[in-house]
Amino acid sequence: METEENIEESAPEQNSAAVFAECLLNQVNSNDVWSMKVLQREMLSRFEKTNEMLINFNMLSSSRYNVTAEDFRKHTLMLYDMKKDLDLVFKRIRVLKQRLSKTYPEAFAVCSDICSMSERLDDGEQETETATSSDQPSTSTTITSITPDKDGETQS
Repeated sequence: METEENIEESAPEQNSAAVFAECLLNQVNSNDVWSMKVLQREMLSRFEKTNEMLINFNMLSSSRYNVTAEDFRKHTLMLYDMKKDLDLVFKRIRVLKQRLSKTYPEAFAVCSDICSMSERLDDGEQETETATSSDQPSTSTTITSITPDKDGETQS
């Protein structure tokens, strides 16, 4: 008998649950649900298009980045090689200066004095040009060539 009573008691509970669910369904307007579905589909379509555009943008950016990175690597290597070449050139110039100073010490000393004086004058001109207006005429320094004799003495 207990089973029959349980069945009879559960039937009204299921019945009341169904009634409650129907009441909730009747509370929601079907037109509102339909318009929400339409809006969600439109938003999904927009998000898919946006996602596709972002994927294309990322692919394009990636390819251009790879090209730019390769160019940057090549230019970096070229600058490194140029620096090595310049270091070698300056080293050769130093060796030549040392060789000339040993071979022709007097002529080299005179040339060094003239060059240092010329550099000081150039530095002085640059300082005065920045301090004064550029309307004033600039001075120039003429360096005469100095050639050594067969005896090693210099001539101007």
